[in-house]
Amino acid sequence: MERMRGTGEAKGGLSLDQLVTLADLRSVRDELLTAINKVRVSSPESTKKWLKSSEVRKLLNISPGKLLALRAGRQLAFVRLGGVIYYDREDINKMIQKAKTSAL
Repeated sequence: MERMRGTGEAKGGLSLDQLVTLADLRSVRDELLTAINKVRVSSPESTKKWLKSSEVRKLLNISPGKLLALRAGRQLAFVRLGGVIYYDREDINKMIQKAKTSAL
């Protein structure tokens, strides 16, 4: 049986009325998740030098009060510009390294 041109034919000789299997859907899902993860890992969010308070709290999973205590105790350096507080990512990493205990 010969297919007519323009009657529901997609790329690769597949017709648009073909059934899609669960395996096909899983394959597409896996490809999409892989692509999303690549974009997320290479996004500027993960490489930003200066972070706002909300980003630091999310990164460290701490409360606003704990972040305030880190600032007040001079454990974490910060810069205030126009009412917004910024933290250097390197300072956060140094603080984490300093707090790290060695496993025996």
